[in-house]
Amino acid sequence: MSDETIRHEGGCACGAVKVTANGKPRSAGYCHCESCRRWHTAPINAWAAWPGDAVTITQGEDKLVRFDTRDQGGSNVRCECGQCGSGVMNQRHDGMTVVYPSALYGSGFKHEPMVHIHYQERVLDVNDGLPKFADSPAEFGGTGEMIEEPASTGPAV
Repeated sequence: MSDETIRHEGGCACGAVKVTANGKPRSAGYCHCESCRRWHTAPINAWAAWPGDAVTITQGEDKLVRFDTRDQGGSNVRCECGQCGSGVMNQRHDGMTVVYPSALYGSGFKHEPMVHIHYQERVLDVNDGLPKFADSPAEFGGTGEMIEEPASTGPAV
């Protein structure tokens, strides 16, 4: 199966919003920024990014609630289901769309993380061998500054 024919279909927890991501994501990883931690109420967020035109809301566009983080210094528009509150995706300022792997559960999508981003903001050390960027890689628009691998996984010290 070529990358162009790969389709991952998923949606929110209640089924009101459906999303399709076509092809393989351009990048995937874990985010440690405070904004993601607050939005997902978790110490770390898994993400996968596709070009915006590869992601389609196939049902429930009218059910999506959008939160523009740019109003508070962020860089994207977070989208969640207005019925159940499940986060579905982020529409980024650079034309990429981040779909949360949990929204694609059951579609055969396998999250294959490449990096940790905003690691300088972490509350959880992760020893997994992946590159850890203070903010993000230069090709993502960040400084590209790296942070050393911690000795173990656990609360950040």
